[in-house]
Amino acid sequence: MANWFSSPAALWLGLLIGPLLLLYMLRHKPVRKRIPSIVLWTGVAQAQIATSPFQRLRKSLSLLLMLLALIALVLAVSGLRVPGGEQRGVPVTIIIDVTASMSGFEQGGTRIDIAIERARTVIDESGNSDISVFAWDGNLRSLAPADSEPAVAKAALNEVKPAQYGASDAALVRALDQIVEAGGRRVVLVSDHAPGDMKSVLFVQAGIPKMNMGFVSASLSEVTTDKVDLFFGIDLHGSDRAITAPLVLERVTEQGNRELVDARDVSVIPNQRTSVTFKDVEPGLYHALLKFEDGLSLDNEAYLRFSPLPVQDVVITGEQPESLVRAVEAIESTMGIIRVLQPGMEDQGNASYVFVDAASSGAVPRLPSAYVAPGSAPPDLSYGEEIEVADAATRPVNSFLWRGAGTPDIRIPKVHSISTSRFLRPVLDAGTGPAIALVPREADLQDLVLAFPLNEQATGFSGKFAFIIFSANWFAYVRRIRAPLPRGAVVTRETVRVRPLMGRGDFEYGSLDATDGEDKRSGSPGLAVSFDRVGVYQFTGIDDTRLPLVGVSLLDAQETRLSTDRTTFDVDSVTDWMQGFEGNGERRDLDLRPWLALFAGTLLLFDWFWFRRKFPVQAVGAA
Repeated sequence: MANWFSSPAALWLGLLIGPLLLLYMLRHKPVRKRIPSIVLWTGVAQAQIATSPFQRLRKSLSLLLMLLALIALVLAVSGLRVPGGEQRGVPVTIIIDVTASMSGFEQGGTRIDIAIERARTVIDESGNSDISVFAWDGNLRSLAPADSEPAVAKAALNEVKPAQYGASDAALVRALDQIVEAGGRRVVLVSDHAPGDMKSVLFVQAGIPKMNMGFVSASLSEVTTDKVDLFFGIDLHGSDRAITAPLVLERVTEQGNRELVDARDVSVIPNQRTSVTFKDVEPGLYHALLKFEDGLSLDNEAYLRFSPLPVQDVVITGEQPESLVRAVEAIESTMGIIRVLQPGMEDQGNASYVFVDAASSGAVPRLPSAYVAPGSAPPDLSYGEEIEVADAATRPVNSFLWRGAGTPDIRIPKVHSISTSRFLRPVLDAGTGPAIALVPREADLQDLVLAFPLNEQATGFSGKFAFIIFSANWFAYVRRIRAPLPRGAVVTRETVRVRPLMGRGDFEYGSLDATDGEDKRSGSPGLAVSFDRVGVYQFTGIDDTRLPLVGVSLLDAQETRLSTDRTTFDVDSVTDWMQGFEGNGERRDLDLRPWLALFAGTLLLFDWFWFRRKFPVQAVGAA
């Protein structure tokens, strides 16, 4: 029974045949009569009902139609099916590219519009195969339940929208290979370009090749506290010759107005990164625009923001080692990012400290500070005896403190052993232990420990400015505790809005679509807000600008590489590929529910038509 019916219990509804027969036994059969008055009509009807009710079941076409309709509906509700009665086609997986280039305009709409129409054509050519529909935006995102009916898959295509970011072609090829290797499916990619060598995948092109120029990178370099260099990278694809395009740089004011900063013609060579530099510009929000009509206008704009961090006050306690004095003087005079205060000004609210003397050992200032051995140490940390490490190799560990210094060749003759129960993050290993380490504390802050004698011999870095770069990176880290938000080019797939910072405590951020209290992530001063996705950041509550846009609008470099394959869409080729695919779909139970429901509806409609024809309603006028 279970093989034939999905809901056998619904067969009990067949008992409704009894009430149906009873209704027909008691009903009054219409008879056409001409009468002078309806006064006695009720009595005549009652008399006819009272006589021979079983005779009313004889030769009743209406009753027969009603019985058949009721039986059909009961069988439909109980899920009547024929086991193994239907041969399904090989399942089809359709992947639609929704990355940024699909928003490019074509004749008849955007590329995403063309992709949707061609995906519908593929579904029509798939027959009765099960359809799985995915959108590709860097990840495969299901648009409908797996192995849906064709009608359900078509309806899911209405939800396809283009994204404003790119994705890796290599990742798409890997995803396609995984689906193909699973076997038993026909795989179709609908995109504006073939991402590479695809095995057993039908490529359906949406759009024609076009030349495209766009920004693919942006960055900045802080020259001084009030000057910055801006860098933009531009790619050109789909052209066989260099193209000259006007490039305009504008500064966006707090009121939203745009002031022209620079305008120049840039010669861009195909398939080669072109770098453009704007030197010595003032801090602010900048808008770069390529005034060039091409296949995708979305990547012709880039935003880059620079706001100077406050000058960091520094207090150095005790007798300063000569090498530290020279490094601090160079950073203060050349970069202007720190200001050295005289001892005795320890109460400065925004001052960081470099502790040298033993009297300050165990101090816990609000901002991260540096502790120089052997005199000073953070709480719960002490130094042991000096260990000779002149013949041992030093190993700089990957850390932001070496950024810009490369991999320095450091010679340290001695190092102090460290005793502590706290967790240490090594920055420089010497001998059997760390010579420089970061000591994390609450709120994700980190103090710096230099566990070797800080003298000329110990800091003999082969790179001339290695120690200055190291010290500048440390002071820059402390500065960013006071202004933890990113200042330069930011990349993210999702548009993100950061809630206003409350004092210098923790803050939260999340996507614009997230409701309050949902999809929020916590951050703390000193932690960079960073994402690995391309797009636009939006911030609120920033003192130095009222503008919400902070960041850079970029596409993945692969996204500008539009297809050079001029293959046109041919329905016949899709049909041939579908029919020529090796493999057979599974046999499934033939579902009779829609046919039974249609049969029941037809019977009811015929009964109504027959009744109206045999007993028409006529209005007879009075004589």
